[in-house]
Amino acid sequence: MSDNLAIIPAPQQCDLGEGSAALRPDALLRLAADLEPWAPHAARLAREVADEAPSAPEPSETTPTPATMAAHDPSLPAEGYTLDLSPEQWRLTATDAAGAYWAVQTLRQAVAGGRVPTMRCSDAPAYPVRGLMLDVARHVFGVADIERAIDLASRYKLNQVHLHLTDDQGWRLEIENRPLLTERASANDVDGGAGGFLTLADYARLQDYAEARHVVVVPEVDLPGHTHAAQVAYPEISPDGAEREPYAGIEVGFSSVHLTSPTTWEWLDDVVGTLARHTRGQRIHLGGDEVHTLGREEYHAFLERLGALASTHGKELILWQEAAEATLPAGTLLQYWTHEIDASALGEVARTRDVGFIASPAKHAYLDLKYDDDFPLGLTWAGTVEVRDAYDWEPVDALPGIPTESIRGVEACLWSETLRTWEDVATMLLPRLPAVASVAWGSPRDWDTFRTALAAHASTWRAANLPYHPSPQIDW
Repeated sequence: MSDNLAIIPAPQQCDLGEGSAALRPDALLRLAADLEPWAPHAARLAREVADEAPSAPEPSETTPTPATMAAHDPSLPAEGYTLDLSPEQWRLTATDAAGAYWAVQTLRQAVAGGRVPTMRCSDAPAYPVRGLMLDVARHVFGVADIERAIDLASRYKLNQVHLHLTDDQGWRLEIENRPLLTERASANDVDGGAGGFLTLADYARLQDYAEARHVVVVPEVDLPGHTHAAQVAYPEISPDGAEREPYAGIEVGFSSVHLTSPTTWEWLDDVVGTLARHTRGQRIHLGGDEVHTLGREEYHAFLERLGALASTHGKELILWQEAAEATLPAGTLLQYWTHEIDASALGEVARTRDVGFIASPAKHAYLDLKYDDDFPLGLTWAGTVEVRDAYDWEPVDALPGIPTESIRGVEACLWSETLRTWEDVATMLLPRLPAVASVAWGSPRDWDTFRTALAAHASTWRAANLPYHPSPQIDW
């Protein structure tokens, strides 16, 4: 890729030609018309870019408006596209509507100073799952903030936003037949302050918003641990049936539901059933991490029954890496997050069972970790994560013993123990989210080219009033 193009994630192949031409809104509108029949979201994005464009000189014989063409080409890889831009013609081809949308995002980023470079790009993602996880359980973030996170994910060609909706501190989603989860379990946050929750109408709105940006929403209800808040609402699902008070704090691993009680499984059927009925994507995340109070066999038995329940409701599972040794439904994805848990069995699981892996290694992809030891936000349990740490890694190297073909995706994670506002969230995501997005896309990696491109994106963030951390690793 040419180091004169500030495109993130960097395309797999992009050749820069000579010269450039003024960006003409009428060309974008023609492109949108070409896209509308088969890629309507890409068409909408093209119109938005036209609205953002500065005024251009009137077309003339010496500066004509380029001809446009957008074509569907199913021979390209999934989500793949080609983009050929010259002063005379813009030609976009894509294998599907998502690929067309990513092509328009590339066009949007290629524009510099109101001018369109002459270039030809051929591009497709390396991984089908490219995500951002946002914890809305420790501190509550509402619909508007989640929509802002979806916008950032989509801008950097991430196609999944994973919402961590439940934890010991609070329950954040309405569940059919279980009103106490929102009446009692949602009132608290990690600081003991006011909580909140998403209604199912809110959840539908978020999925509408995400779908229009080629992003799928993956809900997470963490089970069987991280369930103290649920037990505040329904103490009968707890191991001892005793009433509980809301929890404010950041300790983990101390809670679990009763694993075999019929009452627990009736409650679980309502929870999983609601998630399944109201989630449009094929997968739901059911947690499985940090259950320090359980034995291995009872933990595995619970997860196997939980997997069967999810299958009954027609959904595929995502679970954290601790679940790997349980017998899980075919197609389950396991999310790797830490080297501090024995991972020696993961390679064997990958080779012998029909499961895949999402790479979220904390020392590279946990964007709630501090930039440096003195940074006011974030934690340091796995060290610190600067921009280069988030950029300069390969999933196959970070996941010990797991074959390349078993790695289905990459996800950045943002836990909210110390994050109270959207400004806090944006400061931790930027500038590191584009770095993880580059890994998730499988971009050709070149640190110097990336850091130059990243610096160019700061003007876009400032224009959108997006806070970011001015990392000393980048020449802003």
